[in-house]
Amino acid sequence: MTGTMDAAAGAGASGAGGTGAGGGSLEQADRRRVFLGVFAFMTASSVPMSFFYYVFPPLLRERGHSPEVVGAFALVYLPYVLRGLWAFVLERVMRGQAGRYRNATRLLAVLAVLAVLALLPLDPVRHPGAIMGVAFLVFVILASGMTTLDGYILATLDLDGRARVAAWGAAGAAAGGVVVGLGAWLGLAGNGWHTVVLVLAAATLLPSLGIAILPRRPGGAARKDHAAPQAVQRNDLRGFLADPRLRALILLALLAHGSMGLMSGYLPVLQVDAGLKIGEIGLFSAVAANLMGLAGAMAGWVIVTRMGGWGALVAVMVFLSAVFAAASLLHGLFWGRGFAIAITAALMLAGYVYYVPYRALILQACDGPHAVSRAAILSSLDMTVGILGMSVAGLVAVQLGLTVFLGVCAAAALLAAGLALHRAARRGFADIPTIGKLETSK
Repeated sequence: MTGTMDAAAGAGASGAGGTGAGGGSLEQADRRRVFLGVFAFMTASSVPMSFFYYVFPPLLRERGHSPEVVGAFALVYLPYVLRGLWAFVLERVMRGQAGRYRNATRLLAVLAVLAVLALLPLDPVRHPGAIMGVAFLVFVILASGMTTLDGYILATLDLDGRARVAAWGAAGAAAGGVVVGLGAWLGLAGNGWHTVVLVLAAATLLPSLGIAILPRRPGGAARKDHAAPQAVQRNDLRGFLADPRLRALILLALLAHGSMGLMSGYLPVLQVDAGLKIGEIGLFSAVAANLMGLAGAMAGWVIVTRMGGWGALVAVMVFLSAVFAAASLLHGLFWGRGFAIAITAALMLAGYVYYVPYRALILQACDGPHAVSRAAILSSLDMTVGILGMSVAGLVAVQLGLTVFLGVCAAAALLAAGLALHRAARRGFADIPTIGKLETSK
């Protein structure tokens, strides 16, 4: 999984303080409120996402639906892939005002709870298509909420705050997965569909209440760069790929998230072949993996504060390359339950560690009148690469053979580490503020 995030009054992602500088700074107490509000939204949005990822597909299968129907439910996550397509509309309506972004995020969280309640009259046996439609709507709302939350972050936090907020978002996403996993483990899914929906709505609503803690920035004036002529705005969009920071992030996603997507897509096959039972896989994926995610979010931030964003990506991709290479060399000798669990844990942990610096670099690299749209597009591209990798993993593994397949994953991860090292070396590992020091990327 995949979706995070001190400025002068009236300044947006660029504002009066200069491009990417974020203007002034919030009081320390207000910064903490932003971090907690981001954690709350990401927890709330992760609850329905985790439910439809971990719990609902097995429930459909249990109710007698075909593998084709179960597999088709992956389409409900398309809004997260496509949210960059309507981000510019939200950006134009919000006009760079932190207060508008804050209110929109709160409203969308409430609408998501109401959309979840729309599942009540439906039945998994008779209405799988209608449930898919409602789930799609829920994720359109939540994906839009992620975009408005990005806008709020870019309008209120300086570069230091944007680097820090990514870890809070990752931790919130993992926390929502833990809640759903524990609920499934306790057997709540077997208590009837109405009970399941009501519990799901309540579990989405409760963390949503924490979004109210987000502070309203003083003044709340519109960003002046939104008043630029339409021709200038089009030129800015055409210049998306001309920015070397954004090109580097896109190439990094192709290599890093591509390798992780390939491995994630084939992981269930490896787990079953190693002797893990379906129940064990589900419990480990829903609970243990997200607990690993919480640890990974914290570890990611610690690494970022000591090595910078690109430096942190070097570390995590070298680690993943070593894991994939070891799996390629040793799977025929030592492959078993323990080895499969170790590979799974390493991939889950690394995935969350990767998210923190990558997300922080996105928030720092996106500036100008289309900062929010750029952030949404980069996040969408990153997720698209992962999904495509997962979708072709089985085909690639069959065609290449498992040993070569794992070697390809290792090579892609190592290339990603090389790219990150090149970027880090050019900036002296100072692209993200290290402990007690604000250093900006040029």
